Amino acid sequence: MKDLLALDFGVGKELQLVEETLKESVQSDNATLTEIAMHVIGAGGKRIRPAICILSYNAVGGSSGGIGSAIDAAVAVELIHSATLIHDDITDEGEKRRGRVTAYRKYGVHNALVAGDFMFVQGFKYGRFLSPEAIRIAAEAYERLAEGEMLQEQWKNNSSIPTDEYIRIVNGKTASVFSASAQLGAFHGGGTDEEIELIGEYGTDVGIAFQIVDDVLDIISDENTLGKSVGNDIREGNMTLPLIFAMHNGVDKKLLESVISRKKKTKPMIENAIDMIRHSGCINESMRVAEGYVRKAVANAKKLTFSPYREELIQLPDSVLERTR
Repeated sequence: MKDLLALDFGVGKELQLVEETLKESVQSDNATLTEIAMHVIGAGGKRIRPAICILSYNAVGGSSGGIGSAIDAAVAVELIHSATLIHDDITDEGEKRRGRVTAYRKYGVHNALVAGDFMFVQGFKYGRFLSPEAIRIAAEAYERLAEGEMLQEQWKNNSSIPTDEYIRIVNGKTASVFSASAQLGAFHGGGTDEEIELIGEYGTDVGIAFQIVDDVLDIISDENTLGKSVGNDIREGNMTLPLIFAMHNGVDKKLLESVISRKKKTKPMIENAIDMIRHSGCINESMRVAEGYVRKAVANAKKLTFSPYREELIQLPDSVLERTR
């Protein structure tokens, strides 16, 4: 199984600046705020969103002298995204995130919530959201994220969810942030309206593929590799693509449905459900859908003017799929 952390997508120097700026951005006069924020961002992450932001900036012809605006935009996206993860962990009662104890488990719900709010505000501070267009891009992304999270909650433990509703959820809660990363990079790089729209569609498709792969890994991976418990989606009642496909793919539907519908699930129930899903053929079916979104992303990237950065954007979606190999 390949790790995106090992890749720099040709912008390793810029990504290092993102890391340094992230650490600077969460320094506070309150030591506890700084400690919690550092605990969250110090766990790392794939930083694929910052990579897309910086590549998009360069792909539309952004100047090397103005790269700081793309780095700050990438930092903003990561800070705001990290803040939402703190809140997600609280509502989902998650115990681990990226191999570390979740912030609320270590520091308490109150302190974690305050730290999440702090990181959210710092994100907008570093985002250079000085123009109406940049503000619109960011605001629409997080509006879609909130709508996606609410839609996911409405379909929890409900095996009758249609596939297109699942895609709507993913489009909001995950792909919106990928799209905003790409659009903000292209905007700061001086891209045309057409380029910004095109690269936003690219980000959306990469984000959907990324989430589908995450859903697959929740079934086929292990805790050490994943950095959190396997089967979390089943435990939390989130209807993922492998789970949706498994319901229509030769498994004991009544048995799987009985597990899904329960709000409280035992470990043996979850393990049994994982085993059924693994042997249902739905993993390959889910990956084929992810591959379709990757193809769409690549096709859009190829419409950009040729450059080394465009070529990296073309290669990047395949690395999302490689996470399962």
